[in-house]
Amino acid sequence: MHSLYPPGLEQHIGKHKLQLPSPSLCISLPVVEKNVRKLHENVAAAGVNFRAHVKTNKVSRMLLGELSTKVAVSTIREAQGLEDLIAEGVVNDLLYGVPICPSVLPSLDKLSTKVCTRLLVDHIDHISLLSRFIRCEQNERKPWSVFIKLDTGSRRAGLPLHSADLQSLIHAAEKAPNVDIYGFYGYAARTANEWEAGQAEDVLQTHISAVLQAARLVSDPTKPLVLAIGSSITARVLRPLKERLAANLTLEIVAGTAIYNDLQQLATCTIDSSQLAMSVIAEICSVYGDRNEALINAGVLALTREPGEINGIARVRDHAKQGWVVGRVSQEHGILVYTGRDRQDATDVWKIGDKVELDVQHTCIVGAMHGWHFVTDQDGIVRDIYFPWKWW
Repeated sequence: MHSLYPPGLEQHIGKHKLQLPSPSLCISLPVVEKNVRKLHENVAAAGVNFRAHVKTNKVSRMLLGELSTKVAVSTIREAQGLEDLIAEGVVNDLLYGVPICPSVLPSLDKLSTKVCTRLLVDHIDHISLLSRFIRCEQNERKPWSVFIKLDTGSRRAGLPLHSADLQSLIHAAEKAPNVDIYGFYGYAARTANEWEAGQAEDVLQTHISAVLQAARLVSDPTKPLVLAIGSSITARVLRPLKERLAANLTLEIVAGTAIYNDLQQLATCTIDSSQLAMSVIAEICSVYGDRNEALINAGVLALTREPGEINGIARVRDHAKQGWVVGRVSQEHGILVYTGRDRQDATDVWKIGDKVELDVQHTCIVGAMHGWHFVTDQDGIVRDIYFPWKWW
């Protein structure tokens, strides 16, 4: 029988995660399932729409569940990976979540013959680009459906609420015969170093107010609009809306990494360590007593170099070795350093060949670095292997 896995991978099914070759990425399925239940409960109780961001989470069926048929992607490859779910009707609404550029339009035009496809725009030239593009025959009379991206403080994509460019963009989109404003999209990024309890709720309310203000800039006050807020952090603190939305407005929460979680999420005080589903298994390659450090075989390519408010590129999960973090990385290896209060000697703690489980700073990026994800049960035994939609 032909194996579903690349040669040799299937031999690891049934093994404990600490028996895996290193470095390896592991996903705890029970923790993912618990996180999904909590996310769905929050969204349902708040009475808002949900769009699943599948940039990292290749467990799309689980993330959508019975709650939604809407997704957001960051690459064309991710959209292509959803073809089976689109064909089955599990996914019927897709947002390409990066402001458009000319090279992606042919693929997105083709995709929109199979599923309702929405674009992200934040520049007036995006409207000119869409107006000049000659759509395929099936779409020649179909307008492009767009979210207008707001910059709500993250200084990533988007326009500030009070920018003259935002008003010009809205006006151009309203005039264009082949563009329809579907709504506004704001991303609730981290805006402080270490958040205090309750700060995420304040951030959520700030972003709700922002998208509501943006909706008032549209010339037709009765036009149906979807007001989307992207952030796993704020998805966890959803409450029934304080504002009473007008009948033509719908609030939509976009979240994905809330089902995996990471140290950046932990620093916001919206989760605890038991909700960290992703980890990387590495191995001790050498120990340096004179500088109290140890060398592991996981560097930038396994962990990335993503910073965070919690100290370290990654953190040792073992409570008995609390305080050890990956302090420095190069391409192929990392350096474990001790940051705890009491004295721990590397030569006492670590031996060459020890396996070490690491909590990561940012699951979105770390997940994309690995060709396959080992899926474990509550005992850490590998039960399945998931393959991410890599590249673009």
